[in-house]
Amino acid sequence: MLVSKVLNKVAILMILFLVLPGCSADDISLPEKEAEEEDPIEEADEIEEDEPSKDIEWPLNTSKLSVDGRYLKNACGEKVLLHGVAMTPNPWFNGGHVGEWRWNNYDVQGALDYNKSVMDKLTNKDDDDWYLNMVRLHIDPYWSNNPGAEVDGEKDISEFNFDRFVNAVDEVILPLIEHAKSRGMYVILRPPGVCPERIDVDDEYHEYLKTVWDYLSKHEALKNSEHVMFELANEPIHILGTNGEWGSNTQPHFDKLKMFFQSLVDMIRNNGFENVIWIPGSGYQSHFKGYANNPIEDDNIGYAVHIYPGYWGEDNNDPVTFKSNWAENIKPIADIAPIAVTEIDWAPEGYNAWGEGGVTGEAGSWGFGANFKALADESGNVSWNLLAPENLIDRGDPNAGIAYDNNPEACANAVYKWFGEYAEEKKECE
Repeated sequence: MLVSKVLNKVAILMILFLVLPGCSADDISLPEKEAEEEDPIEEADEIEEDEPSKDIEWPLNTSKLSVDGRYLKNACGEKVLLHGVAMTPNPWFNGGHVGEWRWNNYDVQGALDYNKSVMDKLTNKDDDDWYLNMVRLHIDPYWSNNPGAEVDGEKDISEFNFDRFVNAVDEVILPLIEHAKSRGMYVILRPPGVCPERIDVDDEYHEYLKTVWDYLSKHEALKNSEHVMFELANEPIHILGTNGEWGSNTQPHFDKLKMFFQSLVDMIRNNGFENVIWIPGSGYQSHFKGYANNPIEDDNIGYAVHIYPGYWGEDNNDPVTFKSNWAENIKPIADIAPIAVTEIDWAPEGYNAWGEGGVTGEAGSWGFGANFKALADESGNVSWNLLAPENLIDRGDPNAGIAYDNNPEACANAVYKWFGEYAEEKKECE
C-alpha cells in the first residue's frame, strides 16, 4: 500500500540520521512523514460530480515545449503549465495494492488497456471534467528485470535485463506515449526504479542510468516525439560530495550532483534528443538550493521536485513553516528555471495516501494543499502532478468517481476544481 511506502521512507531516514558518518548539519532536514492534523478546515465544499462540463476547448494539442528563462513555452511562444498524474504500468500499482488485480502475468494488452482507460478518464471533458495535460510515465522494473527475480526493492538493479527493457519500451511505453499524445497529454518519462541511498559519479548506478538514457535518447520514436520529456532519476538521497563527505544539502553535494547529471545531459544531447530534461534534487527530490549556484549547463533544463506534507522534517500544513521551507529549498531554483513537482498528494488521517495527514485547508491558514497551490501560482512556473491515479479517481478505477469519498480536505476534491480552473486559462497553439 502507498502508506507502507511512507513508513518505509521514514524508517530509512531514521536509520540514516543515526548511522551515516560525515553528513553536514544541513543534511538533518531530509523529508519525513509528519501526520498531525491539528485544525481541519470545514468551509470547503464537496464537488457535485454531475455538474455540467465547462465551456473549455479540450484536449489541446501538444506542441513542442522549450525553456525560456524560468518558463516553459510552447511553439507559439506562450507560457505553459502542465498538470497531471504519475502512472506506473505494473499490476501492483494498477489495482493490486487496493485488492483489484486488473491484469497480471506480463499481460501487455492488459497493461495498455488499463492505463489508456485512465488517460481517457482524466482527459474526457464531456463526462469527467478532469482536464489533465501531462502524465509522468514510469518504465517500471516489472518489465525490465528478469521475470520472478528476487530483488531488494526498486533500488536493486542486479536483475536488470537490457533486452527486456528494450522490449518494454517498444511494446508498453511507446504505445502509451502515443495514446497520451492523442489525449493532449505531455509525457515526462522516468527510468526504471529508484536511486539507492548513496550515489556517486561513475558508480554502478550512474553507469546503469547511462545505459538507460543512452538507449532512450537514441530511440528514433522518442527523438521524434515532441511531447516527450525526460526526468533523469527518481529520488536521489545522498551523494559523495566534492569534499569527500556523504550528504545531500550543502554546496559540495550540489556540485557533485551537477557533475552526476551533467554527464547524462551531455550524452543525451549528443545522441540528438532536444526536448526538455528535468533534473532531480537530493533528499528524495526535496533539496535544490545549491543548483542555483551551480546549475546544469544546457538551454532546455527544468528541475523535478517532490513535495509531501512531512517533507523537510516539519508539518507543512502550517503556512509559515511551508513558506519557509519552500523559500529555502525550492524558490532558489524556481527563480531561475521552470520546475515540475512530479510527486505530491495529501489526504486526512485514515486515508491511504503517501501524504496522509495533510489537508487542503485554505491559503494563508492551516492546510498543505491550498498553501502549495498558492506558492506554485505565485511562482508562476510550477507544473505539477499527483502521485497516482488513486489520488484522483476512487481506487484508480476508470469508472469510479472522485477519490477519498470526495472529501474536501483530500487532494482529489481540490484538484478536480483547480485543474478545471487552470484549463480555462490554457490556449491552443496552432
